[in-house]
Amino acid sequence: MTPACKRCVGKLWPNECVPSSVTEISRSFAAPFRHPAWLRRVLVGAALEGLPVLLLLPTIAGIFGHGHRLLPRPGLTLLPVAVLVALAARFLVLGYLRRVALDGTSGRPAGLPAWDQPAEDLVEGLKLWLIAMALWLPAAAVTAGLALLVMSLTNTAMAWLPVILVGPPAALATILYLPAGLLSAIVGRNAACAFDVDRVTAMIGRNLGPYLLAFLVAIAAEIVAQFGLLLCCAGIFATRFAAHCVGVYAFATVYRDAAPASVSRAVAVGATTAP
Repeated sequence: MTPACKRCVGKLWPNECVPSSVTEISRSFAAPFRHPAWLRRVLVGAALEGLPVLLLLPTIAGIFGHGHRLLPRPGLTLLPVAVLVALAARFLVLGYLRRVALDGTSGRPAGLPAWDQPAEDLVEGLKLWLIAMALWLPAAAVTAGLALLVMSLTNTAMAWLPVILVGPPAALATILYLPAGLLSAIVGRNAACAFDVDRVTAMIGRNLGPYLLAFLVAIAAEIVAQFGLLLCCAGIFATRFAAHCVGVYAFATVYRDAAPASVSRAVAVGATTAP
């Protein structure tokens, strides 16, 4: 290992070590389909993606009296249960995508992992969801605070001004930070890593090109996933879940290719350790 790489050990995405290439990141499109059982695993993810829609839409329609005669017309008392089940399904998907990210950063990606750790996926998915919500708080707080300040200094008609001028840049900054922050928490196996702003922003700055390329790959996958509507509409859930996996592999590839070999081996050894 060169002296430059030794200085990189323990850091995420060092620029001095092996850089990401367009070819490696573009391979993220094929990464979810490497395992022979990829179709079954994608369908499980699609079922979890579609479960919130199947639960909440009939419930809301029934509450407002617009339910189809073939659909149940549950009362308001069932809405909290439907919301909890929908959130649990979302947490399972997030926890599974966490294991997809660990597979992508392990140095020997084997394709989509099996759905054999539901309890761990549920807990870790909840953690990632809470981290993501916390990362959105600064943008929401700054925008709301400025709106209230403008309202108090001028009039309520001007409250939209900070929402228009500050809201979009704050949201864009959060969107750019979010994947790196979540990946830092996953790879570092510590939720606090997502809030180490200096470390995460320095990591993004050192690898801005590959990082933006991973965004393009993820966006392209989501656009292609919309063709799932042609598969009797329900196919959108399978294609969107596959697109999520492609995006996760893209960002994981940026980390894996930029990290020194010693860090990659450490990630591979602890790939199943929870953050």
